[in-house]
Amino acid sequence: MKPTKAFFPSIVGTTAMTIFSYAVSGSREENFKEPKLLAELTSDFFAKEYKYIAKPGGWGMHYAMGLAMATVFQEFWKQRKRKPNVKDSAYAGLISGLTGILIWQTLFKVSANSPKVSIKRYYGHLILAHLIFSAGVALTSRLVSPFKKYR
Repeated sequence: MKPTKAFFPSIVGTTAMTIFSYAVSGSREENFKEPKLLAELTSDFFAKEYKYIAKPGGWGMHYAMGLAMATVFQEFWKQRKRKPNVKDSAYAGLISGLTGILIWQTLFKVSANSPKVSIKRYYGHLILAHLIFSAGVALTSRLVSPFKKYR
């Protein structure tokens, strides 16, 4: 599957996930905002005069990972020759959530500037956030070819 077919579904899924994360962060007074966490984690990689790049870079990394995951989902669904459904979305959400946890664990370990976040709660949140992400990707993917032709 070409990433161009996954672009719109990835934007929808990543935006839905991000809105969920910002809402949970506000209601729980926790920082579960993926773009902000990415910016904090990567800010040490930039020289002092370029630290301003970390914040838009966090957003860019977040949406780029969404595009990569959406592309993988769509390729898997295309191989099955059917439109993604709720069950497909749930599996994709669980797998991407677990993958996300592994990625975040690595980032927290290698970063000298690890943000203060309740790790167990954040990882639980990531599973739910990725279920929302994958639902957005699956529903939107049903509207783009080649999925239009499948039942």
